[in-house]
Amino acid sequence: MSSTIQIDKKTWLLAFTAAGTTVIAGILHLQLVPMSISHDIGEGILFLVGGVLQIFWAVPVIKQWGRIWQIIGIVGTIVFTILWFSTHTHSLLGSAPSGHMPAGAPPGNMSQGPPQGNITGGHFPRGPPPRGIASIPQIEFFQIAFIVLYTILSKRISTRQKDTLEN
Repeated sequence: MSSTIQIDKKTWLLAFTAAGTTVIAGILHLQLVPMSISHDIGEGILFLVGGVLQIFWAVPVIKQWGRIWQIIGIVGTIVFTILWFSTHTHSLLGSAPSGHMPAGAPPGNMSQGPPQGNITGGHFPRGPPPRGIASIPQIEFFQIAFIVLYTILSKRISTRQKDTLEN
């Protein structure tokens, strides 16, 4: 009897941890919406819809709605993560981005001094931009954690259901 309660506690803890990772990733995506929507409407809408869906996804995770919801959640998050990695491989590989030029920037290399801050006018320390794993934002780590945790939770739930059917 106590082992059954222990398994349920572990499943419950895993479900809340997985739900927490997707909620945090969703909140981080929603925080990107104001800047993104003013810069690129498509990107802003993607962050808005993706962020809302990620926050909503805590419900099927915690309530353990079933296999189809698990597949949609895992695959959807994988697609969202692949979208980011496919548009940022240049920073991961250490090469310069190709084709990206801030709006209003003069063509060619006509800069009149070192860059001063980011696109919103804020300032941050000078130096080369982060490369490799340091260039991956927190959102992606939360999404990867969600994929791993939700996959483990899904496997655990299906194993528990098989054991219940056998008994």
